[in-house]
Amino acid sequence: MNRAGFLSLAAGLFLAAPAPAFAAGAAPSAERGAALAERWCAECHATGAGQRAADVAPGFARIAAERSPDYVRGFLANPHVRGDMPTFDLSTAEIEDIVAYLATLK
Repeated sequence: MNRAGFLSLAAGLFLAAPAPAFAAGAAPSAERGAALAERWCAECHATGAGQRAADVAPGFARIAAERSPDYVRGFLANPHVRGDMPTFDLSTAEIEDIVAYLATLK
């Protein structure tokens, strides 16, 4: 195979490779959202079914039932402080992952 043929084959393989999950435009992932919730929220919120958390923080199942995805997006996109709740700086992709996870709890 000549050099031009090799480069053409290599470029074709590169373009056919799946994009990494964190790439811009990646589809929201409930699995990544669950991991983010566990990392950032589980200290105070019950982030999964059957979990208990602080009395002052609503569980994610309740949030999923009572709040729209757009409300959650807006809440997470804007820095907020509620009592001891920390301010978050989540990317748009991370917010969409959390919204996708909440949809699984309805």
